[in-house]
Amino acid sequence: MTRRAVVLTAVLFGVAAAAQAQNFTYQYRTSANSTLTTVTSGSDITAPPTGLGLTSTVTLVITNSGTGTWTLTQDTISGAAYKITQDPAGTAIPPGSATTLTFSFTPATTGANSGALSFVLTANGQSVPQNFLLTGTGQQPNFITSYILQPNGNQVAISSGGTITFPATNTNSTATASFIIANNGTGPGVVNSVTASGAAFLISGLTLLPATVQPNSNITFTISFTPTARGAASGTLTIAFAGSAPITINLAGTGTGASLTYTATLGSQSSPLAAGATLTLPATNLGASYTAAITVINSGDANATVGGLSVVGAGFSIANAPPTPATLVPGGSLVFNLVFQPQAAGPATGTLLIGSVSFPLSGTGVGASLQYASVIGPATTPLANSGTVVFPNTNVGSTTTIAIQITNTGNATATISGISVSGTGFSLPGLPQLPLTIKAGASVQFNVAFQATSTAAVTGTLQIDSFAVNLRGNGNPPPAVSAVSFSNLPATANPLDQPSVGLTLAQPYPMDLSGTLTLTFASGSFADDPNIQFSTGGRTVNFTIPANTTTALFNGSNKVQFQAGTVAGTITFTASLSVASVPVTPNPAPSAQVVINPAAPVLRTVQIGTTTATSFEVLITGLSTARDVSQITLQFTPAPNANLQTTTLTINSEASFSTWYQSQTGISFGSQFTASVIVNVSGAANAVQSVSVTAANSHGTSNAVSVNLQ
Repeated sequence: MTRRAVVLTAVLFGVAAAAQAQNFTYQYRTSANSTLTTVTSGSDITAPPTGLGLTSTVTLVITNSGTGTWTLTQDTISGAAYKITQDPAGTAIPPGSATTLTFSFTPATTGANSGALSFVLTANGQSVPQNFLLTGTGQQPNFITSYILQPNGNQVAISSGGTITFPATNTNSTATASFIIANNGTGPGVVNSVTASGAAFLISGLTLLPATVQPNSNITFTISFTPTARGAASGTLTIAFAGSAPITINLAGTGTGASLTYTATLGSQSSPLAAGATLTLPATNLGASYTAAITVINSGDANATVGGLSVVGAGFSIANAPPTPATLVPGGSLVFNLVFQPQAAGPATGTLLIGSVSFPLSGTGVGASLQYASVIGPATTPLANSGTVVFPNTNVGSTTTIAIQITNTGNATATISGISVSGTGFSLPGLPQLPLTIKAGASVQFNVAFQATSTAAVTGTLQIDSFAVNLRGNGNPPPAVSAVSFSNLPATANPLDQPSVGLTLAQPYPMDLSGTLTLTFASGSFADDPNIQFSTGGRTVNFTIPANTTTALFNGSNKVQFQAGTVAGTITFTASLSVASVPVTPNPAPSAQVVINPAAPVLRTVQIGTTTATSFEVLITGLSTARDVSQITLQFTPAPNANLQTTTLTINSEASFSTWYQSQTGISFGSQFTASVIVNVSGAANAVQSVSVTAANSHGTSNAVSVNLQ
C-alpha cells in the first residue's frame, strides 16, 4: 500500500502539471499581416512568402491563462532560414500575463523552407515542452534589364556582357540613355548597388539603394555620356543583386568636336600659341606701336564657334577683328591683329581672350615712368592718379606739411613742367623751380602745406602736369580758452564820462586769438542813447591776443575808451573769441557792465539870448539821465537902484521836455537839452542884473548856474 501510494502520488502530480501547462494560449502575427492567428503546441506556424535574400519576421505571443507562474526556458529553433531575434528565455510569466518570442525568416532557396521551434515551460520543478512546426516559402525574383537611347530610341534588352553604344556626341555636350531593371519573377528582389565607371559616364535619377523591386515592377535611372575630349570613350555599368551574381554592361561612346589651334606671327616669324601660354611682344618706344597677327584655325571634326575677341591690359588692343561670334567649319580660320602701344615705360601685361581661351600678354615700354608717393612722417604711401592724400588732423590755426615724392622708374629722363595746388588752406611752400628734370632711377621731392582754418573737412587738388591728386584735410577743434576778465572798467560812470576797458586771459593761449568786443545798452527810460559807443566809432571793436600772451590788444593798445553817454541805463560789454574762423568763446560769453544811474538834472551852461526893451531870452544847456525835467526855476537879482516885484519864477516844464525827449531829434541827443525861456518884464528889462537857474525832476534839483544880463 505504501508503495502504490507513492506511485499514485507521482502520477497525479504529473497529470496536474500537464494540465496546468495546457492553460497557455499561443497566437502569432507576421511582418506581412498584423492579425493574430491562434495555434497550439504541435501545430504549424507559417511565415509569409519572402523573396530570396529578404527577411520577414514572425512574433509568437505566449499567454498564461492559468493560476500559477511559469518560466520559459530552453527555446531553440531549427531550419537554415530561421533565427530567433527576440529571445524570452528565462522570462517568468505570471498568471494573466504574456511574453513574446520573435524569429526571422530569410530564405536562401525557392519553394518550401521548413523548420521547428521548441521551448520548455517550468513550474514547481516540473517541465512541459512545447513544439511548433515552421513553414515558409522562398520566392525567386527574375530581373530583366533593358535600355532606351534618348530621345527617340527603342527599348532594347541587354544582359551581362552586352554593350550600350551612345551616339557620337560633341565634347561637353550630353547624350542620355534610360536604363530599366524589371522584376518578372515570382517574388521581390533587391538591387543592392548600381555603379558606373569611365570619366565620361554618369548615373542620375536613381532611387535610394538597396531597393526592393516587387514582382511586375521596375526601377529606372539615367546614364549620361558627356565626353570632355574627342575620340572613343568607354566604361562599365555594374548592377549588384541580393542573392544572385552581379551583371556588368559595357558603355561606349565617341566624343566629337571642334579643335581650335592658334598661331602668332611676329614680323616674318610664325609660332604656335598654346592656350594659356604667354605671348611676348617686342620692346616698343612710348608713342610707337607694334602689331602681331593672330590666326585661329579649326582643326577638329565639327563646326567651332569663336564667341568673341577681347583684350585687357593698358597698351594692348585689337585691330581688324572679324565680326563675332564667328563659326569656323572644319579647316576654317580667322585672322586679326594684336596691337601693343605702351602707355608707360617698363613692363606691361595684359590678357587676350579668344572665346573662353585666355593668353597672357607681355611687353615692355621704353621711356620714362613716373611713380608718385606721399611722405607723412616715416610712412611713404604710393599715389595713383585721382588718388587721395589725407593730411594728419591739424589744430585750427596751425599748419601741417607733407612731402610729395616723384620717382622715375623708367629708362629715360622725365620732365615735370607744372605743379599747382587748389583748395582753401593748401599751399606749396618752397616749390623748386620748374621745369624739373628727373633722370631714370632718380627722385625729386617737394612740400604741400595745409593750414587749418576751421573744423570742417577741406578738400583740394594737387596737379602735377596731367597727374592729379585729391587733397583732404581736417582741423582739430582748438583748445578751450581760460577765464576772461575785464580790466579798467568802473562799476558806474557819470554822464559824458569816457572810461576805458581791457581784456585779460587767466592763462596764456598757445595760438593767436582774434575777437570782438560788443557794447550794448539797456536804457532805463526806454530810449537808446546813440552817443554811447567806442571811441573808435560804433559799438563793436576788434582785438587780438597774440599766441602765448594774456592781454587783448586794441589796435596796439591794451585798452579801448568808450563814451558813457547821458542816458541812465546799463552798458554791457560782451567778448567773443576765435582761432582763425573757429569760435572759442567760453560759455557763457564773458561780459561786464557799467551802470549810468538816474539823477537830478545837470546844468552845464546858461546864456542870455535875444534881448528887447521888455524881455530877454534865457538859454539853458544841460542833461537829465532820467530824460525828465519837470520844473525850471529862475532866481532874478535886481540891478543897482532897481526894484523887482518878482524875484523868483518857477516854470512847469514837464510837458515840453516830454515832447523833446520823445522826438527823433531829442533821442539822437540822449538826455541833453537846450531850453529857451522868454522872460517878459513889466518895465525895463535892464532892471534885472542876473539870473540864477536850477532844474528839477523826480530825482532832485540840479546845480544852480547864473548869468549876468549887464
